[in-house]
Amino acid sequence: MGRKKALTERDIFDVTEEILKEEGLQGVHFKKVADRLDVGRSTLYEYFENKDDLLLAYMKRLMDDMNQKVENIPASLPANEKLYKLLLILLEHTQLHQIDRMIRDLQSSDKHAAMFYKEELDVDLMRTYNLMKRWIEAAKEQGAWKQSIDSGLLGDIIFHSILFPNREKMGVESMARQLFEIIENGMTNHDSSPS
Repeated sequence: MGRKKALTERDIFDVTEEILKEEGLQGVHFKKVADRLDVGRSTLYEYFENKDDLLLAYMKRLMDDMNQKVENIPASLPANEKLYKLLLILLEHTQLHQIDRMIRDLQSSDKHAAMFYKEELDVDLMRTYNLMKRWIEAAKEQGAWKQSIDSGLLGDIIFHSILFPNREKMGVESMARQLFEIIENGMTNHDSSPS
């Protein structure tokens, strides 16, 4: 049994995230979380009623964290720089695309809370998506991006980049830089021309 020690929700969420990344939703158990934190399971019950309560709180924290980072993107930046920062934020919060599935899989006694978080996530993601589309249009108006490229397609590339599996191998910053290079400059080597 683990020893009693000072613990924060952040500590618990960090370990929960590790387990989710390694083993998925089914791998998250109070015993496993407690073992990694070197505390007894009873300590976790001081913070959360059960596994579902922990996972819902984790998802809520993740959504709030992403929203705060998006809101902190400076309004004074050119639109394409805002879009780069947004891409970084999305890649840092890849777990968000799993929340729908996680909510469906939860056996929570509090289905209302689960559905509330799902609806809240949908609203937040739609607000972020619409903000991104406005920034894409602004980048086009500012002459940074071509008018001929469909804004919805650009938005989908940015927004759905969280599904690209190479992120783990490449790292978030490297992947964001390369994706943005493709978006802004294409893949053609401008030094050579087609034969």
